[in-house]
Amino acid sequence: MRMLLICLVAAAAALTLAPGTQDFRKRYGEPDTERFIARPGISLTVQYASDHLACQMLIESPRQLLLQKNSEGTLLSPDKVTDILEEVIPLAARGKELNHVVANAGCNAISFIEYENVSITRAVHECVPLQPDREFSATVTFKRDICRNEFK
Repeated sequence: MRMLLICLVAAAAALTLAPGTQDFRKRYGEPDTERFIARPGISLTVQYASDHLACQMLIESPRQLLLQKNSEGTLLSPDKVTDILEEVIPLAARGKELNHVVANAGCNAISFIEYENVSITRAVHECVPLQPDREFSATVTFKRDICRNEFK
């Protein structure tokens, strides 16, 4: 009986050591950045302005907050990244395409597409033979005035 009591006390103590999301929200308010699992193996990190609307987004493979030595993310399916981009900022919401630049360096390519309302950058590994999963990350930057002012 004494051992059971010790185990229960230890379990209760362990549960209270790590604060949860509601603990942080009560203490500090709403977060300015959140990370979601958009698809299995794909995270979506969103940074908000003070108006609680998105200013920047990052699509990449999930990784630990504190990077380990030699820690690399896995490559992503470009089709899945495109699907997520379409969910979070549909083509109609992007506005007219203003500029499209692709820079190649060895096996890597970075494409930058500027629209009226957002800019999208995608980093892709393009060595032969092409693998189905070859995208490193994609970023979205909103061109709202509040975003420009708060994230200089």
